[in-house]
Amino acid sequence: MNIYNQELLELKKEILVEISNELKNIVNFKIKANTKAYDELKKTISQWDLQIIEISNSINNNENEKYSFIKINRKTLEILINLNNRLKIGSISKLLDSLTVNYEDFFLKDSLIEIKSLDLNKKIQIALNTTDLYLCEVLESENGIKSNEKILYKIDDLIIYEDKEYVDIKNLKKYPIGENIFWISLSCTLADIEKFNSLYFNISSNK
Repeated sequence: MNIYNQELLELKKEILVEISNELKNIVNFKIKANTKAYDELKKTISQWDLQIIEISNSINNNENEKYSFIKINRKTLEILINLNNRLKIGSISKLLDSLTVNYEDFFLKDSLIEIKSLDLNKKIQIALNTTDLYLCEVLESENGIKSNEKILYKIDDLIIYEDKEYVDIKNLKKYPIGENIFWISLSCTLADIEKFNSLYFNISSNK
């Protein structure tokens, strides 16, 4: 293994460790257990911890055959490094600390609305569990969304702060479907919406 490849692996390991530790801090102190986001983060942390072990083994054994298992996106790495260079914060760890602190400012946005889980038909819930789609409703009517209207979103739309779950209304679009009003995330494709319509309304009509 040449010096460049060795340093590249060590850099990837450092970044993965720092991000994994930050996620663990969020899971342990900033997120409610037994939620979808909690489960997704736990799975992500486990996957990254396995990658860290593999990288350590590759470094220690002076082998490069194991590079293919590294799943961190190269573009993400470049963005982190370029952002750190541009801001001149110092280490990647300090950059992540700064991003975490500034993350709290995000919750001053007027467009964030608090959400809660829906009490869904068991068959609908099972069907949704096979997709990357989630259904919820607002805690109370606000920002033009009524309490009887439903929100269809993806896990990347979910924002968690102080044990509460939010979505940004700017990322939602209102759709009347039948007699129901749905607010659907802009990250949902037409295929996602068709899939949801099929499973939700077919099951509802077959109760």
